[in-house]
Amino acid sequence: MSNRTKQRRSGGLTLLLYQRTLHPELFKIHASEQVSRRAYEADIWLVEGGHVIMLTAGKNTLTEVIVTNNEPLTDRGLLQSIPCRGEKYHEMTAGENIRYMISTQEEQLTQTLYDATRQEIASYAAKRELMTADLPGTPEQGGSLSVLDIERQSHSLIVHSFHLFDETQMVIKTQAIIEVTKN
Repeated sequence: MSNRTKQRRSGGLTLLLYQRTLHPELFKIHASEQVSRRAYEADIWLVEGGHVIMLTAGKNTLTEVIVTNNEPLTDRGLLQSIPCRGEKYHEMTAGENIRYMISTQEEQLTQTLYDATRQEIASYAAKRELMTADLPGTPEQGGSLSVLDIERQSHSLIVHSFHLFDETQMVIKTQAIIEVTKN
């Protein structure tokens, strides 16, 4: 039982919210996309162990970072740090015009169920041509699969993420809505 608890903690992710942009050199980026709409601009990165979404609307910026707990990042501009354990819901406003909502769900599965879930998500991502990073395991670290399903709307960005970690059979799903509100 204690071994399972140790595994859970090592596979978990942390949600970090910043009120500024972050430099790409802080991350190992595996895939990226830029979104430009009249109401906002966004940079979206799949990074080792998670993802980054930076949305700027007017003079305000909100950056969502979801990474493994062992990733050291800056404290400058950090609004909140929230572990993605169990099921969580968080809502906030950044500046006067960015509304942010996220729900996270963490599940540790049996090996059989994990393998089936990984295959299903990989197949879904390939069929829909979604942003994907499928990293093979190394002697230092187990393999992982990260997928972002991005809905680019005129005044909002909706991002569904799936982060799967082979070593711990951990699946972490998030759904974030970043909305530009009218003043």
